[in-house]
Amino acid sequence: MVAVHTLPAYNDVTDGPTLVWSLFAGHAAVLFGVLAGITVAILTGGATPHHGRELRRSRTSLVTRAALILVLGLALNQLDPAVYNILPFYGLLFLLAVPLTRLRIRGLLTAAVFCALAGPVLIFLSNQWNGYTTLDNPSVTSLVTMPTDTLLTLLVGGAYPVVTWMTYICLGMAVGRMRLRWLVTQIRLLVYGSLTAAVGYGISAYLIDYAGGFSRLYELTPGLDADDIQDILDYGPEGQLPTDTWWWLTTAGPHSNTSFAVIASAGLAILTVGAFLVITRTLNDLCTPLIATGSMTLTLYTAHLLFLTFIGDSVEEHSSLYFLVQLVTILLFATAWSLARGRGPLEDIVTLTCRAAGRVLVPDRSPDRPGQPNVTHELHEEGR
Repeated sequence: MVAVHTLPAYNDVTDGPTLVWSLFAGHAAVLFGVLAGITVAILTGGATPHHGRELRRSRTSLVTRAALILVLGLALNQLDPAVYNILPFYGLLFLLAVPLTRLRIRGLLTAAVFCALAGPVLIFLSNQWNGYTTLDNPSVTSLVTMPTDTLLTLLVGGAYPVVTWMTYICLGMAVGRMRLRWLVTQIRLLVYGSLTAAVGYGISAYLIDYAGGFSRLYELTPGLDADDIQDILDYGPEGQLPTDTWWWLTTAGPHSNTSFAVIASAGLAILTVGAFLVITRTLNDLCTPLIATGSMTLTLYTAHLLFLTFIGDSVEEHSSLYFLVQLVTILLFATAWSLARGRGPLEDIVTLTCRAAGRVLVPDRSPDRPGQPNVTHELHEEGR
């Protein structure tokens, strides 16, 4: 995500997207979403889901986490960052994941497929209606002054619309319910991820390049010439995808949020998760800087947004320098902090707050009679 936000998207030599853009644009954010789903699954028991009081406490903690991330994201957007901020969407995704914590793997995969197919259609129809103002980065101010527009932007109109991005949350939760330490599970993630990505991109490419899709887009989208259409296919839409023809739903460009884009990006995310699980089986020590970085993504992403806001337009002139500065700083800081303190600073605040909320709002069961020991509580404490 740092590379996409910092390095150029356009290659002057090839007159097309750069390799960095082609590899990571849209996909980095999707991996962020899938990992969020895995986090939800782990926080609610992983392969052995919580139930009863433990589940209620986990759900309370998740609601608290969602609120904290949403507020942080809206507050950061008061600074008007130069890139789309995923955190407000992220917070809402966590909130909507709470009712799904009872579902098993099959139910979660079914929900993911439903969101992948129905979400893009709902977005397309809402954009055709065009009865609201889409906000680049919803903020505290917009929530107060334009509450309906802010909510609709988060749900269907923004860069990370919740109705399609729930696909990644559900998929990640399904993965998080699997036995991830098993090699067979890791290999399956590699295989199924590869196949899913190939299906998403393959069908889209066939429809656009060989089934007349590009011609239909050109004929049925007034105001766009062939170069404009190709730019949308390569770089994604500036704002919302055109709604002149349903053929736009056959595209799979970055942040286009079509079914094919969602399926392909989800497949790449699962492939990436599987690959790193396999790699860390034997090279865990060598991956320490990456593991440390992954343990504090909220802190580092927030710092990344603040850095981009501070440097402003100068990023275009010194993109390579700024990328290297961020990369080295992130790896060094994350490794040093992780070895010294463990969780990242923002992660620590969020985790402690969520745990406190869970214990206060869902306390341990009191003894039935005065003086009677609380056996359940004692066993729980011993297990810890």
